[in-house]
Amino acid sequence: MHNAISNTSPLLYLYRIDEIEWFPKLFGEIWTPRAVIDEVNEGRKQGYDVPLLKSYEWLKVIKPSSVPSEWLSLDLGAGELETMA
Repeated sequence: MHNAISNTSPLLYLYRIDEIEWFPKLFGEIWTPRAVIDEVNEGRKQGYDVPLLKSYEWLKVIKPSSVPSEWLSLDLGAGELETMA
C-alpha cells in the first residue's frame, strides 16, 4: 500500500463530508507537516468546524528538512509549502 502526504484541503473536505476515514483505507501511512496542523488549529480558533487531527492515530506529523527559497515567492500558504517540501 502506498503512503500519502496531505495538505489541509483533503483532510478538511473529507472531514466535512464525514469520510476522513477513507485515508487509512486507501494509504499505508498518511503524513502531514506541522504547518497543516497549525492551519487547522487556527480555523478551530476562528470557530470553523475542522477535524481534531491529533485524534487520528493514522496521521503522522512530519517536519520537512527544508523549503526551497524559490518556493517562498509563490502564492502558497505555509501548509502547502511544507507539504510540497
